[in-house]
Order: sequence, then structure tokens, then C-alpha cells
Amino acid sequence: MQLLPIHMDDHQKETIRFRSTLLSYSFYTPGPKGSFCGDIPWHWHDEFEFGCVLGGGVLYKTSLSEYVLREGDGIFINSGVLHYLHPLNPTENAQISSHFFDKTFLSGAPGSVFDLKYITPVQETRLLDAYPLYRSCAQSRQFLDQLKEASQISSQGGPFYELRLRSLFSGMWETVYDWALKKRSHNADTVPPDNERIKQLLIFIQSHYSERLSIARIAAQIPISERECYRLFKNSLGISPIDYLNSFRLQKAMELLTSTRQSIVDIAMETGFNSSSYFGKIFKQYYQMTPKQYRTFCQTARHP
Repeated sequence: MQLLPIHMDDHQKETIRFRSTLLSYSFYTPGPKGSFCGDIPWHWHDEFEFGCVLGGGVLYKTSLSEYVLREGDGIFINSGVLHYLHPLNPTENAQISSHFFDKTFLSGAPGSVFDLKYITPVQETRLLDAYPLYRSCAQSRQFLDQLKEASQISSQGGPFYELRLRSLFSGMWETVYDWALKKRSHNADTVPPDNERIKQLLIFIQSHYSERLSIARIAAQIPISERECYRLFKNSLGISPIDYLNSFRLQKAMELLTSTRQSIVDIAMETGFNSSSYFGKIFKQYYQMTPKQYRTFCQTARHP
């Protein structure tokens, strides 16, 4: 059992690795045991993403929305949008695949007529953070079938596959552009969350999660008041700064539980929980199992 290949820089920005430097498109798909039982932490990337749930259930969260997706469902994530994934059941076989591409994949070059008329307007519609695609919906089903076709084209390769992919996604982009138009017309008075300031605070927490962190110390990084810090987290992520801190610490702890033989006590200390009892309490609160049970479960899944 393993996470999909998420590559983060120091700012928790995901780096998408393209198959070729000449084609700004990539398709990530899990291997035979490519399910995940832990969260994929809050992150962002410049590329547009089209995700599909291949198995189990996944909660997708953004600064504005949250969606529960099950096998056969999918989602569009806009460029630069903070998002987070949580498997609905830690013991369930949650699997996802994703298509990523930047604006040049469809527009050819920044500043082209295709970029200015069709790509940038979507990218700049911050209220279009994500769009869920449910298999039970007839309109979404057609889009999901096209994503499945794109997966097959990408996996098989062959002559002209790049042109076929670009043609397919160009047709789908008309629907994405329509989503952006509707968001702008129906939500003209809505103010999107302050993503840039919240990103600064996330970067600080991610760099200092193993230390003793107070709300005052976190807030001082912008700087803002503690009250404003709470408000910013609640409005952007729907959680408190301490909830986010615990979530990120747990993510790091899960990585250590599955990739090392360190003791539970050592992992608790290394990830900032400072005691194994508190670590165990928070872990069970989030994942309905103890750290030891989680380690055993992941080892069993990898070597049945």
C-alpha cells in the first residue's frame, strides 16, 4: 500500500513530473497495490487536475468546498487550488488516478489566443476551485467516460497519441469553461478565500511542525492577530490552526510508521506530539485505529 507519487517542494507545492519535456501532460495511476490509507495533505500545483476514484471512497476538500467521491466518480481541480484528500475508511482499498496538464498543453504558448480566450479565464475564476463528477449523473457520466478514454490513450501510447489526447481534452475544456462562466455569473458577490496568506501559514507549520507551536507564534509569521489567524484557517480550510497542525503531524507520523521501524514513542516525539499517549489518542480520533494497528494493517496490505 502506498501513496500516489506526490512530490512536494519546501512550500508544499506539488511538482508534477511530465513524461516528456516536450509535452506538459502527465497521467498518474496506482500500481497493483497503489491504494492509500492515510491523508494526502493540503497541497497545490499550477497544473489543472482531473482525478478519478478507482476504488473505495475519498473525501476531497478545498478552501471552498468538500465532496465525497466513490468508485467511478471524478473531480476537476483548478490550477493553484489548495486541496486535501482523506480516505473515508482507513481499511478500505482507496485508489485514485489523475490527469495533470498545464495551460500550454491546450493553448500552445502563454499569451496565445487560445490561452487568453479560453484557458486563463478558467484559471482566474477562483470560485471554480473544484467540480465534482458523479457517475450517477448523466452529464457527469459522459465526461467521466471521456476521462476513461484519455486514460486508455495515455496508457497505450502509440503513434499520434499526443494529438488524440490534446483533441480529447480540448473538447472537454468547453465544459470546464462553461463551469467557470456559471460560477462567475451565479456568485458575483462572493469573495474567495485568502489563499496566499493561508499558504504562508501552512508553509511555516510544515517547516516547524516538530517544535512547540502556539497560535501566537503561527500568527506572527504574517503577522496577524491570533483571532485573525483562527478566522483565516476557519474560512480557508474549515479547521483551526491546531487541527491543521495535528493533521500534518499525523501525516508525517504515518509516513514513519510505514517506512521505518522506529518505536511509537520515538515517532511521537519526532513529530511533535511529545508523548505516546497523546499521539495515540489523536491518531485514533482521526483514523479509528491505534498507530500500532495502522502499522500492522499497512504491512499486511503490502505483504499479504
